[in-house]
Amino acid sequence: MAAIDRPNKDALSRAIDIFRDAMRPFLLRCLRRVRGASVEAVIKRSLSPHQADMFTRSFLRNNDLASAIDVNFFPQLVQRNWRDAFAVELGGDKSIQSELWLINEARNEVAHIGAQDLETGFTTAYLFHISSVLGKIKALEQKRAVEKITAELARPPVAAETAGNGKETRSNGSAQTQDGQQRTQRLPRSPSRLMPWREVIRPNQDVAQGKHQQAEFAADLQQVYNGRADATQYGNPVSFYSHTFITPGIRTLLLNTLKRLAGKGGDPVIQTKTGFGGGKTHSLIALYHLVRNTDALLNFQEGSDARVSGEVRAILEQAGYDEDPADLGKVAVLDGVFLATTDPDVTETGDPLNTLWGVMAYQLGGQAGYDIIGEAARQGTAPGGGQLDALFQFVGPCVILADELVAYVRNAGPAQDSVYTFVQSLTQSVRRNSNVALVLTLPDSLVEAGGEAGIEALDRLERLLGRIEAVWEPLAVNETFEVVRRRLFGELTSPDDRDETCQAFARMYSRSRSDYPQGVAEQNYLERMKACYPIHPEIFDRLYQDWSSIPGFQRTRGVLRMMAICVNRLYLNNDPYARQPRCG
Repeated sequence: MAAIDRPNKDALSRAIDIFRDAMRPFLLRCLRRVRGASVEAVIKRSLSPHQADMFTRSFLRNNDLASAIDVNFFPQLVQRNWRDAFAVELGGDKSIQSELWLINEARNEVAHIGAQDLETGFTTAYLFHISSVLGKIKALEQKRAVEKITAELARPPVAAETAGNGKETRSNGSAQTQDGQQRTQRLPRSPSRLMPWREVIRPNQDVAQGKHQQAEFAADLQQVYNGRADATQYGNPVSFYSHTFITPGIRTLLLNTLKRLAGKGGDPVIQTKTGFGGGKTHSLIALYHLVRNTDALLNFQEGSDARVSGEVRAILEQAGYDEDPADLGKVAVLDGVFLATTDPDVTETGDPLNTLWGVMAYQLGGQAGYDIIGEAARQGTAPGGGQLDALFQFVGPCVILADELVAYVRNAGPAQDSVYTFVQSLTQSVRRNSNVALVLTLPDSLVEAGGEAGIEALDRLERLLGRIEAVWEPLAVNETFEVVRRRLFGELTSPDDRDETCQAFARMYSRSRSDYPQGVAEQNYLERMKACYPIHPEIFDRLYQDWSSIPGFQRTRGVLRMMAICVNRLYLNNDPYARQPRCG
């Protein structure tokens, strides 16, 4: 069959050729850094015996090192010489290793001789990884060429639609009613006929395309504030909320802050305190978008965005807003990892922005707001309570989001005492001003605090905040499965198919109770399977009960990273094993 009949394969083949020709000189340049051996010797010892033999024969035949390096060799060469040859060049970003293995799979797909074309979604995902690697090795011209190829292809396929109403149609049987209308009847399916998960619920686009390996689900409040966050994840308020499960903890934070901004009560100072990956920064981003982008969240009415606007409107109504607010207030973002006392940034008139109070005042009130506490900001000394009161009265309703404050204090050096004084004055001023809220994040463990300096900073901040704070946890363990499911997958296309699959598992467990753990045949476990679908509850149990005890494991974020990789691989490979419950 002519290549024109397989446009996706043809596009991927052209992109792999571009990738191959750009990678070869990059590999040779980096491998020359390995000391004590020639490049030829380094290549041979990095490959399997069969691959090394292939390389030698090709090199002897063409007398050209570059052309003798097959695309299938790329992952091993980078992985086995990472520290000596590639770490410095790539800035320590190991994600390129997994991307090279995926591109290797793409090459094998293209090399497979067959009449059937690749699916557009799979092709687009592979092209994304090729483009990503080309960007990392600074092959920008080749990257643009691959992006052009990608742009020529259609978007990944969506669920089957009828021509006219755009709704998925699937029936297992039908019957005529007396008035002649068609009535769909769902007939029980045998386990061998259960619908595969990919036809019941689809991964979110960034997971299906493998983009999760870039963002790694690491929420960055400063990137959101600066407008540089990924629009498919954190930067776009509607996309963010469509992927976010509003846990009772997050809802409490949002309600409390909205009431505070409206002058209707609420705790003035809230400290969020959870372990690694517990949702602290994610929750601050939810609050930031709600206050700064209320109109955008309320007025999207397309598809799943209607659900988002409904959730946001319900929160506003519960907080006491009778009408859609035009402006909830202003937001200041103090990211302790991003800001430093040595920052060279200045205001429009040249005043320094190297203190937390200077940055806060400028974000809330511009140059006029800065001037209210200007002398303290210019001298690096903490402003008094009167100056902060004057600032908040000038600004009006506002919320201050202080993320990773321990990190800032830990690195503040001689300015630490001024920072502690500022935090104390700030909390007292926020308490006096009924339409101002302060939300801070502190680490939950000494390990996360970061050494002796961090532990000391954490201890002093806790003592400063302890009298007037509300300590709040955004994410309870029993809520994590819904957080992960919402972040990885879109809406169910067929709840009935999900239920049939879960019931098939329940019947299997009931028939062989002695073969499975106690409790899995009970009704409450069936409900858990439905809630976790398409991920089995046992996976969550093992990750959260076993893995979360590993020091440094970032609970929800770590689970998301691992699960996203698994879902992406299953989706790209068309996962033929997700059709029925299997024993053994």
